[in-house]
Amino acid sequence: MKKTFKIIAFLLAGLITLLVVLAVSLTLLFDPNQYKGKLIEMVKNKTGRELTIDGKIGWSFFPWIGIETGRMEFGNAPGFGPEPFARIDGAGAKVELLPLLRKEVIVDTVFLNGLKLNLAKNAAGKTNWDDLTAPSKVNVASEKVPAGASPGIGGFGVNKIDVRKADITWNDQTSGARYAVHNLELQTGKIVVGQPVDAHLSFDLESGQPPLRTRVDLKTRASLDLKAQTLDVTNLSLALADLSLQASIKGSKIFDAPAFNGTIETASFSPRALMGKLGIKYETTDKGALEKLSLKTKFAATSNSVELKDFSVALDESRLGGSFSLRDFAKPAYRFDLALDQIDVDRYLPPAAPAAAGAKAPDGTAPAKPVEISLSALRALAIQGKLRIGKLKAMNIHSTDVLVQVTADNGLITLGPNEAKLYSGKYNGLTTLDVRGKTPALAINEGVNAVQLAPMLKDAMQFDKFVGTANLSAKVTAQGLDATQIKETLNGTANFSIQNGAIKGIDLKKMEDTISAAVKNKSLQNLKELPPKPGDETKFTQLGGSAKIKNGVVTTDDTKLQSPNLLKVAAQGSADLPREMLDFKVSLGSYSMFISGPFSSPKFRPDASSLVKAATEEKKTEIKEKLQQKLKDKFKLRR
Repeated sequence: MKKTFKIIAFLLAGLITLLVVLAVSLTLLFDPNQYKGKLIEMVKNKTGRELTIDGKIGWSFFPWIGIETGRMEFGNAPGFGPEPFARIDGAGAKVELLPLLRKEVIVDTVFLNGLKLNLAKNAAGKTNWDDLTAPSKVNVASEKVPAGASPGIGGFGVNKIDVRKADITWNDQTSGARYAVHNLELQTGKIVVGQPVDAHLSFDLESGQPPLRTRVDLKTRASLDLKAQTLDVTNLSLALADLSLQASIKGSKIFDAPAFNGTIETASFSPRALMGKLGIKYETTDKGALEKLSLKTKFAATSNSVELKDFSVALDESRLGGSFSLRDFAKPAYRFDLALDQIDVDRYLPPAAPAAAGAKAPDGTAPAKPVEISLSALRALAIQGKLRIGKLKAMNIHSTDVLVQVTADNGLITLGPNEAKLYSGKYNGLTTLDVRGKTPALAINEGVNAVQLAPMLKDAMQFDKFVGTANLSAKVTAQGLDATQIKETLNGTANFSIQNGAIKGIDLKKMEDTISAAVKNKSLQNLKELPPKPGDETKFTQLGGSAKIKNGVVTTDDTKLQSPNLLKVAAQGSADLPREMLDFKVSLGSYSMFISGPFSSPKFRPDASSLVKAATEEKKTEIKEKLQQKLKDKFKLRR
């Protein structure tokens, strides 16, 4: 036995001696710099790009197999300018030799200094790395490892990865976006399969115009088990300007069927300040909006889905919670069930552009083009979700107990049944948008019950001409997606009923009295118009009717108004929505008048035919009275 050990020891000593002699000999006799020309030629043949190697390539063989290089440049793709695609000031790595005999790979420090990487996309949508990632023509199937085979590596470890002073830029000519990462630093602790490793990544993120820089700092501890295919990331922390994020991630089957779950949480930060530091410009109507945001959620994700559970977001004074999921990244399908306590949407909208005093669009000026919405994008939508809102303010309209439901499937988008409480009444509605054909088709069935008109109209349109409790309903269809096209193709029916209200700005009784006085005084020639005066109003106990809508023109022939001081009021006529013009005839007992002209400034004038008829009746009455008086006088004389 001792003899056997001596033989083994002798053989090992001889092998080590041989390796040392071989390492020294190769180091002295072999110079990798002699092959730089062949390496450059090989890269040129494979990629069509130039490789430049400055300085000498250093290498070692024992006890580490290592290589180290100085400055190198890799040329850019044709059409992307003279700037190199990539450049490094220095790089190197060493693998310990003896563990290789045990089928173990032990890597010393892997370092990379002064990386400059220029990524770009041209106006045609082609990137400067497309040619490098083109599918290989090699038959991969013929090179597959047989079932049950293994690479035979018994262990793997890296003592340290050290990346310093790296810069990465991204220029997208299709969108005009430009981003850059400067002073990127990456350091890791010892990397051993199955054991935790510490990592620290930091860089300056440059964005916006003019460019602004923000420091990003990420620290974490991760454990990767290649055999078990598991990943465990703990204590992940990200600092970006005022944003501080904490997360934990666990992964399973990370090679065969990746699945991850974990938690994400942010401390409260200012989105407005963050956007400012990132160079993102977005103005809001309320300068105090976007000041506080925090998020907390659990998540589960695969290579083709993501799901948020126990989702909680706090934005300023609003709190949002619920669940959200996205499945099939190639053809996304969204599901959500969310609850929001309160939100003032108008706060977060861009401020309206101030109108110049006395400004008027020049004659012949074309109207603003409608925003184009991609029909293919709408057809691809797959959504099923609910959103409940405790208090909502949108377009200056206030509502509570709001329920919004949305479904979208193969080009048929449905909003509703939706409901809300507003202005002491209720809203119910169902709207469908069908984009399966060439022209989008809208179908709207909505109504409000027992709504107080005055505050609602004042909030919605700064319009305070109507007072009363209203029941309104409309069932209409239309085509298109822009407002003009919708108004021109609007068809359907509507009904309205308003109780105990008033029409402000018009006094129908005064107008009737004015006409009556003109008839009696025989001064009809002076009665051209019936202009309303400030403070005029018509009170009523009931105002109602129905309307038919055809190609945007609303017509009614049964609108009636009941008022304590008016005998009978009825209206018939039309409102042209695309042209915003009125044309109505209003009956006031024995008289009638016309209301016509633009919505913003209608004209009120008496109906000439009704005046002639009234004057004729007045004349007949006068003649009859005179004749009766003459008959009475004559009868008295005879007696």
